[in-house]
Amino acid sequence: MTLDHAPLVTVYITNHNYGDFIKRSVESVLAQTMTDYELIIIDDGSSDHSREIIERYADHPQITPIFQQNKGLTVTNNIAIRAARGKYIVRLDADDWLDEHMLEILSNVLERNPDVGMVFPDYYHVDAKGNVIEQVQRHDFDDVTLQDQPAHGACTMIRHDCLLELGGYDETIRCQDGYDLWIRFIEQFKVRNVNLPLFFYRQHGSSLTKNEERILATRGEILQWHA
Repeated sequence: MTLDHAPLVTVYITNHNYGDFIKRSVESVLAQTMTDYELIIIDDGSSDHSREIIERYADHPQITPIFQQNKGLTVTNNIAIRAARGKYIVRLDADDWLDEHMLEILSNVLERNPDVGMVFPDYYHVDAKGNVIEQVQRHDFDDVTLQDQPAHGACTMIRHDCLLELGGYDETIRCQDGYDLWIRFIEQFKVRNVNLPLFFYRQHGSSLTKNEERILATRGEILQWHA
């Protein structure tokens, strides 16, 4: 089942072997105070019990599950962009979860500011068990350049039309944390931060950001390309 109208927001969850975490991620979307959304759950070839959990939501009118075989995050992002029907789009990784007010707050910013193409909040770092470690607060853009502090790749709300105009994610970049899209985005569109912690970013052994050296090296290559 699907919604009979185009929703205001598309949230898509990317999952690979996060069966222990994905239920909390999905339920955090279903608990949102803003209800005009669709949720696309994309499982990228999981070998754990993820599919069993995802299929429990298959009959929900706002949820569309997609099962595919190991295409990777960058390709999966572009699949979600093509499948999305919302005016705005948000990626949520399956091991993270949202504050219940996030969609309402961020969509209101974009609705009231048509010149802004992207809005992103502060967030909490949490450990593998979901305990809050710290609050991550963004710097003031007047003091730090946009290029130096990209938005988090997930839990950022972006105008769907802007993503389509940019052509989505560059699939030649394998170690993708969204930095290439960020650089291209700020060249054409305005961005805004909301200084409220509105999502919970889980850090554990398999988190992408643990491979910091590879990510920083990839960012250096991206900057050279854009230069």
